[in-house]
Amino acid sequence: FRLTMDAYWKYQAEKEKKLYAIIDAFNQNNGHLQVTDARYINALKLFMTGVSPLEYMAHRGFAHVGRQFAGAGPHVACLMQSLDEIRHSQTQVHSMSNYYKFYNGFQNFRHQHDRVWYLSVPKSFFDDAVTAGPFEYMVSIGFAFEYVLTNLLFVPFVSGAAYNGDMAAMAFGFSAQSDEARHMTLGLEMIKFILEQDPDNLAIVQAWIDKWFWRGYR
Repeated sequence: FRLTMDAYWKYQAEKEKKLYAIIDAFNQNNGHLQVTDARYINALKLFMTGVSPLEYMAHRGFAHVGRQFAGAGPHVACLMQSLDEIRHSQTQVHSMSNYYKFYNGFQNFRHQHDRVWYLSVPKSFFDDAVTAGPFEYMVSIGFAFEYVLTNLLFVPFVSGAAYNGDMAAMAFGFSAQSDEARHMTLGLEMIKFILEQDPDNLAIVQAWIDKWFWRGYR
């Protein structure tokens, strides 16, 4: 995993500087008034209740499994991804903060995450992944979610944000997506590592992929 902590902080600091400049400009120019379709506001509420808490759960999960891996490579990789995930959760909240002032329903997204019936699907995905073993967690989140599903999630959302003139949400989408290549690499490398240890692990990994891919599809 070829990224030092010093390079990581500089890389992320540069992205933060650009992201918050766009968020500030959006807020100062009352960007919420430029939204082309009022239904987009409800889409943001869905994103906040369905995705942002999952980013925080991923942060906790990678912090937990990072402690279980003795090797410096996976240990540091999990640390960096844990930091990425909590950053994603925070920047999503910050980029939508201007809407909080003018529209109801944004302020209690964490409360709703545990209570709205249709959110039981993403919630159960991460609850079950976090309570699995460290290797199954890495396959479920590092591969099945990060490698397969995040592009299907973030790219259409960023496109919709741009279409509605929401530059703040578009900026955080691009900022988060730039981390996903590193996250995908970690998931693939973990699968390669497991398979290299023992050929009999193939059946176990295949069962995990089948399980988590179809849960993600659902």
